[in-house]
This record gives sequence, C-alpha cells and structure tokens, in this order.
Amino acid sequence: MALNLFVDNDVILKLAQYGILEHLTKLFPNHHGETHLFALDSARYKLLPKRNRTELCKTEAAALCIEAFLEQATSLAPANVDIDVLERLYATPGIDAGEALLFSAAAKGTEGRVLTGDKRALAGLSDQHLEHVGPQLIKKVITLEALVQGFVALDADATQHAVRSNPAVDKALDMVFGISSAASAESVKAGLGSYIGHVRESLGAILNSGPPFD
Repeated sequence: MALNLFVDNDVILKLAQYGILEHLTKLFPNHHGETHLFALDSARYKLLPKRNRTELCKTEAAALCIEAFLEQATSLAPANVDIDVLERLYATPGIDAGEALLFSAAAKGTEGRVLTGDKRALAGLSDQHLEHVGPQLIKKVITLEALVQGFVALDADATQHAVRSNPAVDKALDMVFGISSAASAESVKAGLGSYIGHVRESLGAILNSGPPFD
C-alpha cells in the first residue's frame, strides 16, 4: 500500500535549508517508491514569495530545493480530508487552518502520515486527541526532531554537518548537535530523544514510534 506524507511548511523550509529535503522519502524505505508527497496550497507563495523568493529560506540553493519538492508534491485540498475532524480542529486553539488540513487528511485513511514542526499545533492537538481525534491519528504524526533522528540513522556525520552549518535554522537542533564543537553521538541521541519524549508525554500513541518509520 502506498504511503501518503502530508508535509507542513515548517518541515519543508527547515529541511531545505539544511539541504536534506530531497532525501525525505529515504526515511520510509519499506514503501519502495510508493510514497506520495502532499503539501498545502499555501506552501509555494508562503515559502517562495514572489517579492523575494529567498526571504524565508535565505539562499537560492534552499529555494531550489523547495521548488523541486513542490513540483513533486500534490497540493492538498479539503476534498481529500476527513471533514468532521477538520471542523473540530478549526476550532482548536493553536492549530491553524493549514495544520488542521494536514491532520484531517491523515485521519481519513490508514496510509497517511503528518510531518510537522509546528509546536503550537502539537500542543493544540494534545488538547483534542483523547476523546475525538486520537483514534484516527494513532502513529500518524511525525515531528521534525524525529525526522532528524531518521537522517542521523542514514548518515550521522552528514546530518550533523548540515545542522551545524546552518545554525540560524533551528536553535534547539543547533544546541543538540553542538554549538562551539560537535556533540557526541550519544549526546545527539539523548537530545533528540528528550524533545520527542516531551511531546510524547502529551500525545502518546499519536506519535509514530520511528525511526524506522512505518
């Protein structure tokens, strides 16, 4: 069965800035190319604004990565989502319309995964998941930090270099991988695990247990 990855703007932006966005599907090896990418309609104009395409991503290399990703991805439309979940999430503080659309798309079938770096949305989801949304999102949410764990498993040295070479992208990840000097493998593992563990305390089984991701 094909896997559908519903990717939020924050994940697209940060992985592009790190230069690893093009390798995203390698984190899901069990699907052997049967992995479909979805992005929000807003992704192109928000991440690559016409007035200055590098305003957010800062470099032309990152802009090209985003552009290539969006050319592969399908734009997510409300027709592809669970409307009941969408309406409930629209009313949830902390979850904006885009994140609500992504979560609702994953809720519609068994093959969806949401890749998100939006901490406010995750906090908002934790207020809803037990009674209403949770059963439809079990193991379907993957955080930015978990994705980075996956990249570390693929190539630890390259991932550490990517993060430490771009310290302005994500301050928390910069601290995990080392600011003045490179952190040890054990320290990186513990740091990423700490961030994910904190989110898991509130979201529980909603979080995918990977890497490896299923």
